[in-house]
Amino acid sequence: MPYTHMILEVHCLHGIGEQEENERIPEFCKRGVGKLGYHCMENKCAFMAFTDAPNEIAYSGNEGVIPDGDTLIGFGGDMEPHDYNKHEIDELKNMWEKICRNKIQEAYDEYMVLFKEKYGEQK
Repeated sequence: MPYTHMILEVHCLHGIGEQEENERIPEFCKRGVGKLGYHCMENKCAFMAFTDAPNEIAYSGNEGVIPDGDTLIGFGGDMEPHDYNKHEIDELKNMWEKICRNKIQEAYDEYMVLFKEKYGEQK
C-alpha cells in the first residue's frame, strides 16, 4: 500500500466568522477547540483548514503532531537574501535540503550509538 509522510500547517477555524456563537464543538474534538490533531483530518472537520509547509524539517511526538515551535524550522525569513532572485533562492533551498537530510542521518546515527551503548548489538 503506497503511503507518504507530510508536513502540513493546519488551522482550526472554529469560532471565526459570523456564526461563532452558534457553532457547536464537534464531538470528536479530543483536546478542545484550537488543539488540532489527526482526529481533525480523520473526521473531515468542517472547521479545519490546511496548507502546505514546504522546505521544513521537524520532530513529531507520539501522535505525529509537532509539539511546539522549537521542534521545527522551515526555510524562509532571515534565511533568504533581501533581493529576491529565483535562481539564488533555488540554490539556497537545495543547500537547505542537503543540510536537512544530513541532520536527519546524523540524528539517527547519534541515537544508534546511544542505543547500542545501552542495549548492545541487537540481532
